[in-house]
Amino acid sequence: MRNRRAWMIALVAVLLAAGGGYVAYTRYFKAQPQEPDDPTTETATVTQGSITLTASGSGELIPANELDLSFRTDGLVQEIFVENGDRVEQGDSLAQLETDSLERALVEADTDLQIAKLELADVREGPSDAEIADAEARVRDARIQLTLAYDTYQDASDPSPGGAVQSAKTMYDWWVGYYQSQKAAYEAGKIDKTKHDYAMAAMIEAEERWERAENDDQIEAVQALKSLEQARNDVLQAEEDLEILQSQPLTDTLTEAELKVDEAALAREEAEANLEAAKLYAPFAGTVMDVTAEVGDRVGTASTVLTLANLQEPLLQFWLEESDIASAAVGNRVNITFDAMPDTTFTGTVVRVDPVLVTVGGTPAVQARASLFLEEQNVILLSGMTGDVEVISAEVEDALLVPVEALEEHPDGGYVVFVVTGDGQVEEREVEIGLMDALNAEILSGVELGDTVIVG
Repeated sequence: MRNRRAWMIALVAVLLAAGGGYVAYTRYFKAQPQEPDDPTTETATVTQGSITLTASGSGELIPANELDLSFRTDGLVQEIFVENGDRVEQGDSLAQLETDSLERALVEADTDLQIAKLELADVREGPSDAEIADAEARVRDARIQLTLAYDTYQDASDPSPGGAVQSAKTMYDWWVGYYQSQKAAYEAGKIDKTKHDYAMAAMIEAEERWERAENDDQIEAVQALKSLEQARNDVLQAEEDLEILQSQPLTDTLTEAELKVDEAALAREEAEANLEAAKLYAPFAGTVMDVTAEVGDRVGTASTVLTLANLQEPLLQFWLEESDIASAAVGNRVNITFDAMPDTTFTGTVVRVDPVLVTVGGTPAVQARASLFLEEQNVILLSGMTGDVEVISAEVEDALLVPVEALEEHPDGGYVVFVVTGDGQVEEREVEIGLMDALNAEILSGVELGDTVIVG
């Protein structure tokens, strides 16, 4: 009897407990309106966090600048001042050709320029008293020479009666008479043929002397005329020179002197440029990667002398899949992990995106370059190092986030979410979306932190 009673008490206690549990259960879930009556509905709370959109690829370290250097002129290599691995600064002398002839040309061009400048200064300043006096003396001398030339021409044009021509003519006439008398005597048989022939030969010789005298006289007259004309020209030139000296510098004279200075200056610049072309300087600070020329080699403008690279500020050349082309934008941040340093992550910025796709491993890829931030990294990076690249195309922090499954596309465009209100009601709200990854979406407007949304 006692055992039965105990069992009944236990049964009543269980029933009371069950009833109280049911009441507690109903009261609890009525106090939690975010849990809908539909046991299949899931909810989530609007939280605050960050979203980062990235694209992954691979890359290789390359120099920021790498250039094959050549002389700008042909010649023999006289000296090379660097070796492989040397660090040089911008403007450092790297090599030089033989420059003896070029240096002489520069000295000559400089001398010509100085002479041209002095001549221009003389033209601008005008003549000195000594130059004027000298020009006047040349005029007087020229006039005297003109008078003498005129007298000589007069004498040659009007031969005197006792001149060589008249004497030769008189002698010829005498021999003509003598020959005629001898000819008559010979024909009369009074003299032999020998005397006749002698007289004839003498007559002929006298005629030749007369003709020569006439020719010489004519030549002398022509020469005298030429001398007279030259003397007249000398007078005109001397008078013109004096007039120019006594007047202001002519515009043409001044312009000509100025042009000579300009031409001499250009010639000097060209000579100086030719000399500089025979010297090779570093166009930027860097490291000598390879010296390909030797002293004594004949090189030209197409001959590589050495290769210079900037290893202090290297670039990362990297590749992304074609589908990630939107992530390859100048200014995007990158994270790099080199295979040789897997525990160190380097950061940088995209500085260039090639305008065409390249083929990497038989697959089209986007090729880009990124600069690295190495100020706080005390490490040595070598050209050619490879590693993995992560490009950050977009990111946001402290944003309102909801699961992607909570979004519903509105028939009119945009998105809506279903918010469970404090009284257990479900409210549809239109939201503005920011960034979105595979899990969460950034909400710019429409919900508040802590709101409960229906998922799925």
